[in-house]
Amino acid sequence: MWAAMLARRPPSRNPPIKQNIISDTNYQKLYIRPPETQSALVSYEKIIRRTSSSAAAVEMWLSKKKGLSLLLAGLCLFSSASAGIATTTKKKQVCVVGAGATGLASIKQFADSSDEFDVVAFERNSEVGGLWIYSESVDLDEHNLPVHSSMYKYLRTNLPKELMAFPDYRHFHGDERSCVTHETVLAYLNNYTDHFNLRQYIKLNTMVDKVTPILGEGDSTTTKYSVESRDLNTNETAETSCDAIAVCNGHYFKPRMPKIPGIETFPGKLMHSHYYRKPEDFADQTVVVLGASSSGVDISIEIAEHAKTVYLSHNKDKIKSPLSSNLVQVAGVVSANGSGLSLEDGGLITADTFVYCTGYVFSYPFLDEKSGIELRDNHVLPLYKHLVNVDQPSMAFVGLPLLVVHFPLFYVQARYFVSLLRGKAKLPSRELMLADANELHGRPERYAHFLGDAQWAYNDELAEAGAFERLPSYYRNGYQIWHAYRTKNVLGYKLSNLRVHDNGDVELVHPSQNNGLLEGA
Repeated sequence: MWAAMLARRPPSRNPPIKQNIISDTNYQKLYIRPPETQSALVSYEKIIRRTSSSAAAVEMWLSKKKGLSLLLAGLCLFSSASAGIATTTKKKQVCVVGAGATGLASIKQFADSSDEFDVVAFERNSEVGGLWIYSESVDLDEHNLPVHSSMYKYLRTNLPKELMAFPDYRHFHGDERSCVTHETVLAYLNNYTDHFNLRQYIKLNTMVDKVTPILGEGDSTTTKYSVESRDLNTNETAETSCDAIAVCNGHYFKPRMPKIPGIETFPGKLMHSHYYRKPEDFADQTVVVLGASSSGVDISIEIAEHAKTVYLSHNKDKIKSPLSSNLVQVAGVVSANGSGLSLEDGGLITADTFVYCTGYVFSYPFLDEKSGIELRDNHVLPLYKHLVNVDQPSMAFVGLPLLVVHFPLFYVQARYFVSLLRGKAKLPSRELMLADANELHGRPERYAHFLGDAQWAYNDELAEAGAFERLPSYYRNGYQIWHAYRTKNVLGYKLSNLRVHDNGDVELVHPSQNNGLLEGA
């Protein structure tokens, strides 16, 4: 600033020297003679910074500098309330890792506060959408990296689009059914991106290789971060410094493969659902699907349309809803040998293919150990409210909770994180945050981030702490109605629709009531 001001020297005939301060209602201008040396400039700057009550101190200092030869015009803003010098707050630089649904929700919230934040997002794919980008390949992508998406060809969502939509953009297009295709969800995310003009913040085909915290001296809350990224098209690397980071790299890409004694002797094909694409590949086979969560049930139903027999292996309560005649529920697999698969109840079955539908593990290969983050049987620690790094609260992990209505929860988490960085939300003591991070509610460690019905109180707590409105009640009411119906009708629930009326009431509409909406589907 000083160099630029000194470069604008006045003509040789200096105008009269003004040592008074000319005021108007909003600010005060200082017309001063400049110091003769750089050290004097520094002294001037210190004087101005320390002036807090009146301009008299400045004028006294000026009176001692009558031998100065150049005229310098400086503009100093004074607070009308405190008479102190107002300093412009520097924008916080924020990096977002990933531009799937969690990343887009985060980018949008930071963009809404662009007066306080400059945000940049890094996405390894050539388009936004993350998980919802379907690829026929199960091995490597266009950049010779392992395929990130676990999307399969005929997937329709197990939640209605009326509940999946972000609260600030509810416009799903192109599919009248409530349970929509992955193409429809991807189109929705692209429309969301364009509606809010988010592409300007996103660097596509860019891999984040390392995130290193740079700890502030004596105050960990002043942590900055070095983000090392790589352009996957040119292999050029770059380093970005930021004040806060939102980790949004998803959690449906690294398969969880529980150890089964002797499984290496299984004579058939072994695979994880991450590599499943279409049911035709299992025509006339006997298939064992291990795991009866959402994907396990969904994939079993699909494969049963083409396979000879599908054994759905799990130790949960039996699904009471009617199933296909060739879809058989059996106990969990406990071991394997060359003869077949041994079950928890002593049974033995043989199969052509064994499919692990056993979920995924969280993975953050780019995080430096200085982040303090550890994974303990898929429990990410230490995170306050499944979100904020206790030791570096300017680092958040958006989208960890499971068994939730995802997009609205991402929205709430992102808004809370922005509120926290703006100082609106306040954190409790470190002891209380650690207690929250370690709370398991009597469940095994690997279920630490499962919320289920607790998601609604969780969302409300974050909204209250962040001083923003709660989610509309139709999310909770609609989910409860939908979940109850899905449990009773596993085979046919995706044919029904959910309608949210203008007054917030929720209605479940069955196929016979859909007035032809499902014709040809």
